[in-house]
Amino acid sequence: MRFFAVWVYLAWREALAKIARSFSPLRRAQDKTVCWLLRHGDYRWFLGLAALSRWLRLNNRGERRRAFVAAANKQCLIDDDRKVDFAKISQRRRLLDLAAAHAANAHLLAQLEHCQVQLNAVVEPLHRAGQPVVLAPLHMVSDVLAGMVGAGVFPGQATVVVSASAEVYQERTRQQAGINLTYCSIHDDNRAIAGNLTSAIMAAADHQRNIMIFPDISPDYTVNTNEAKTAKLSCRLFDRPANLHSGVIRIARALSAQVVSYYLYYDQGIKIHIYPPIPACNLKAKLPELIETSIVRHPEDWLLWHSHSLFFINE
Repeated sequence: MRFFAVWVYLAWREALAKIARSFSPLRRAQDKTVCWLLRHGDYRWFLGLAALSRWLRLNNRGERRRAFVAAANKQCLIDDDRKVDFAKISQRRRLLDLAAAHAANAHLLAQLEHCQVQLNAVVEPLHRAGQPVVLAPLHMVSDVLAGMVGAGVFPGQATVVVSASAEVYQERTRQQAGINLTYCSIHDDNRAIAGNLTSAIMAAADHQRNIMIFPDISPDYTVNTNEAKTAKLSCRLFDRPANLHSGVIRIARALSAQVVSYYLYYDQGIKIHIYPPIPACNLKAKLPELIETSIVRHPEDWLLWHSHSLFFINE
């Protein structure tokens, strides 16, 4: 009887897999159609269609669950009337990534170029003055778009420290969009991490590239890495004890670099906010304040609300 039950279960799973595979050509055709439309139209039209799909509750169950977590997290940290619609944040990010990296949407690329010009006006003078630069974008609107903006500023090369899952996606994005980014995964083995980072740091010290790391990544992304216990900065966020990932601080100190933090936000288009450069010696004190201020200003743009622990891991 047990064998029969197992057989039925496996047969059912195989049937579902065949049905899913049968829809693959349709999904590929759909993706190509969406890319074509994004290439020749205004990407904001698709943001409107995405809003309609949310109103019709066409988003999947997993996304709805993440939306509940995000709403609860926002309510715990920021007590105001603004609502965080995580389904909107997630759908908008996917559409923007597709429009910029795959469809080369002219409207969106023009907005990113304008952001790039503003960021370069801060970064290039630092390099010209002999100061290495670490870029510290926040997870706002789209991490892929933030990387594209940072990759284009002087000297036109950047290394991004990413998680393993993001590395695969962003490498595919780089091939499609032709942006000058290399990647170092925090989940590589120690020798690979050391080799990649050493090369990047030496190039950054010679003003041949920028190093880019997202300082607002929640520590639970790195909790299973070999350096998990030493990669956290104890601080206070939202008036409670918290931990931040300390990678940006350690890299900035190694380079004696100026840290330029920025984030994208959406206001009838993609715009950028750039903080004044922070010397490595002041970063430990300034970073928590910078992250909290950014999230409070634009909670509707932050991508990590759905993380269960956020910055508050119990040990």
